[in-house]
Amino acid sequence: MKNRRRGGAFRYRASWAYRASVDPAGLKEIWEMNRMIKDLFQGKKFVGSGLVKVSLGFMIVFVLIVALGFAYIVHSLFANYEGVRQTADLRTQLLRLENAMIDQETGQRGYLLSRRTEFLEPFDRGELNYHAASEALFAQVRSMNAEVSLETSVLELTAAGTGWKTEFGDAQIRKAMAGEAITEQELTEAKRQFDLFRTQAAELLEQVEVLRAERRTEMLNHLYALFAAMGTLFVVVQILMLNYLQKGLFRLTRPIIQLDRAVSSYEDGNMQERLPDYREDDEIGRLILNFKRMHEEMEKEKQALENTYRMINTLHQSRSLEDAYRNILKSIGALTSCDRMSVITQNPDGLYTIKAVCADGAVSLDELPLPDEAEDVEELLLGGFSTIYDDWSKHRAQGAIAERLYGGGIRSSMHIILRKEARVIGVLNVMSDEKGFFNAQKKERLEKLSPMIVTALENASETIRIRDMAMRDGLTGLWNRRYFDQAFDSQLARQAAGQSGGRSLSLILLDVDRFKVFNDTWGHAEGDLVLKHVGQLLQQQVRTGDIPVRFGGEEFAILLPDTLHEEAAVVAERIRKILESESPSRKYRITASFGITTSSGGRSKEELLEGADRALYRAKDEGRNRVCIDMGPGAQGIL
Repeated sequence: MKNRRRGGAFRYRASWAYRASVDPAGLKEIWEMNRMIKDLFQGKKFVGSGLVKVSLGFMIVFVLIVALGFAYIVHSLFANYEGVRQTADLRTQLLRLENAMIDQETGQRGYLLSRRTEFLEPFDRGELNYHAASEALFAQVRSMNAEVSLETSVLELTAAGTGWKTEFGDAQIRKAMAGEAITEQELTEAKRQFDLFRTQAAELLEQVEVLRAERRTEMLNHLYALFAAMGTLFVVVQILMLNYLQKGLFRLTRPIIQLDRAVSSYEDGNMQERLPDYREDDEIGRLILNFKRMHEEMEKEKQALENTYRMINTLHQSRSLEDAYRNILKSIGALTSCDRMSVITQNPDGLYTIKAVCADGAVSLDELPLPDEAEDVEELLLGGFSTIYDDWSKHRAQGAIAERLYGGGIRSSMHIILRKEARVIGVLNVMSDEKGFFNAQKKERLEKLSPMIVTALENASETIRIRDMAMRDGLTGLWNRRYFDQAFDSQLARQAAGQSGGRSLSLILLDVDRFKVFNDTWGHAEGDLVLKHVGQLLQQQVRTGDIPVRFGGEEFAILLPDTLHEEAAVVAERIRKILESESPSRKYRITASFGITTSSGGRSKEELLEGADRALYRAKDEGRNRVCIDMGPGAQGIL
C-alpha cells in the first residue's frame, strides 16, 4: 500500500514536471490564480478582486434563493392545505349535525306513530350527538377565523335544531306519553320546522363548499405566485449579476483610459482634465492616488487665488454687520480649510468681545464677552504683529474660552491683527484641530487681506448707521412709525409661527395730556422740549427687548414682546408715575394717558391698534393721567 502511495505521488510530481517543461506559461497562470484566491481570502485587494467577490456572492445568493424558495414553498403548501382541510372538517361536522337532527326526528315520528318506546332510543342518541356536533362545529368555525356571516349561519342553524327539539320534539313526546292526541296541524308544523332546518343545513353546506373551493383556488394561486416570484427573482438576480459584471469591467477600464487622457493633457499644460474617481486600494488605485496628490498640490495655489478674489467680491456686497461677519468667516474658512474661526473687536465701552464664530461651517453671531482673554488680546494689539501658536499643549492664550476650546480638540491657531493703515479694530482668530497646521505663508496671505476685512466691517457699520437714521425720529431719537410697522409685523409673524413660547405681545399707546393747549400756552419750542423729555424717559424706563416709538405728534407707542397685559400695565404705570413727578421744567407738570392691549385669540395688527387706541381714549375720558387696558371686544380694565 505504501509503495502504491509513493508511486502515485511520484507520478503526480512527474506529471507536474512534465507540464512545466511542456507549458511553463500555463503553470505560471495556475500559480497566479492560486495566489489571487489566497489574497482574496486574506482581504488583500488587487485589480478585479471586487468582481471575483461579487461572482462568489452571486453564487451564494443563488444557492440561498433555491434553498429558501423551496423551504417557503413547502411551508406555504402546508399552511394553505390546512385551510382546505379545515373547510373539509367543517363540512363533516355539518353532516354530523344534520344526521343527529334526522335521528331525533325519526325517533320522534316513530314514537308518535307506534307509541313504542324503542323509538325513543334514537331520539335520545340523536340529542347527544346533536350537542356534541354543535360544540365541535362552533370550535371548528372559531379555529378557522371564518367570516362573521358563516359563524352567524352556524348559530342560526344550531338554534333552529334546538328550537325544533324544544318546541316540537320533546313537547309532542311528553303529550303522547300523557295519552293526549297529537293534531294534524301540530305534526304539519313540526315537519315544516324540520324541513326549514334541512334547508338551512343545505344552504350552509353549499356555503362551506364554496369556501372550500375558494381556499383550494387560493392555495393553487399562491403556489403559482411563489413559482412566478422565484422565477422572477432568478431572472432579476441574473440581470443584476450581468449588469454588475459589465459595470465592474467598465470601472476597471475607464480609469485607465481617463488616467492616460489626463497625463496627456498635463503634458500639454492643460490642468482642467479631471483624474479618474477611482477609490479601490489596488494597483490602479495607488497609481491614481499618486497622480491626485501631484494634481492637488498644483490646484491648491490656484484655488487659494480664486477664493481670495471671491472673498473680495463677497465682502464688497455685504449690506450689514451680520452679513459682513458671516461672509468674512465663510471666506476665510474656504481659504484656509481650518476648523474654527472668530472675530474679536472692541466695543464703544472699551471692552473686547467675540462678535462672530464659525465652527463646522455654521456661523454664530451671538456676542460673547472676553473676561479672561482680554489682556492677551490687548497685548497682541499693542505688539502690532500677528502670531501663530503651533502647539496649544505648550502655549496658548490664558482664559476659560481658550481652555474650553483646547478641551474640544483645538491644537493650533493663528491670530491676525485687523488693521488698515493706522487703524486697528480687532483680531481674526483661525484655529485647527491639527498641531502645526498654520505656517508663515498662510499668515502672510491673511495679513494682506486684513485691510479689506476692516473696510468691509466699516462699510457695513456705516450702512447700518444710515439705515438707523432713516428709522429714527429726528426730535426724540426714538424709532419712528416706519420702524414700528416693520417691528409690529415681525413680532406678529413670530407669534403666529409659535416662536414666542405661547406668550402674548402687548402694545402700549400713550398720549401727552392736553398737549395742544400746552403748545398754545408755552409755545412749540417748549413743546418740543417736552417731547424730547418723554422720548428720553421711555428709552430709560422700558425693559430690554421692548421697542419705544414716536407714533406721531404727541403720541408714543411701546411694543412689549412676550409680555402679558398685567406685566405691560406695570411698565406703563411706572412710566406714568415718573413722567408725572419729573418735568423738564419747574413751570409746569407733564402727565400722559396710557392705553394697553394684548394679542390674544389671533387678533390682527389693526385690531390691536384699535384696542390700544380705544383704551387710550377711555383713559382720557375718565380723567386722563391713568392706565386703561383693552382686553378685546366686550372686555376692558383700568389700573
